[in-house]
Amino acid sequence: MVQSLKILGVAAALMMSTASAFTPTTSASYGTHSRPLSPSPLQASASALDVPSGNSIVLDRPATIERQEQEKSRNTDRDMDPNGDWILRIYNDNINTREYVAVCLVQVVGLCESRAYYTMQDAHHNGIAKVGEYNQEVAECYEEQLHERGIMCDVVSSEGQ
Repeated sequence: MVQSLKILGVAAALMMSTASAFTPTTSASYGTHSRPLSPSPLQASASALDVPSGNSIVLDRPATIERQEQEKSRNTDRDMDPNGDWILRIYNDNINTREYVAVCLVQVVGLCESRAYYTMQDAHHNGIAKVGEYNQEVAECYEEQLHERGIMCDVVSSEGQ
């Protein structure tokens, strides 16, 4: 076993030599000066195999780089305030398709697709649906943009219900 480790160590050392098929043998052949490469982690571990200590060899765990996870808590209702004073409502109409209304809610208000679909279905079945509670300026901005796209909607005060 010790002989096989020595043979592996010699083979690894030969494979890790600085000359390879991808490096020129002489620097004058291409008109550039070659610089020595720094030893790779594999070369460093191959040199550790050359000197066995005892009957077993312990290799270090390779260093890993921990990635910082991207924050996936993206708020789809970025301007929605749970304590908002104004409610944006949409109405069912016979002009716009249900798909178009859902797409407009995604594009204008920023709802996720599932919530936009649920809100559209609510308006289709009940005749009216609450999109969300917002600050007055935000609610009026959404109302104006939805009106420009042909969606029937209004903004009412949450205290006036």
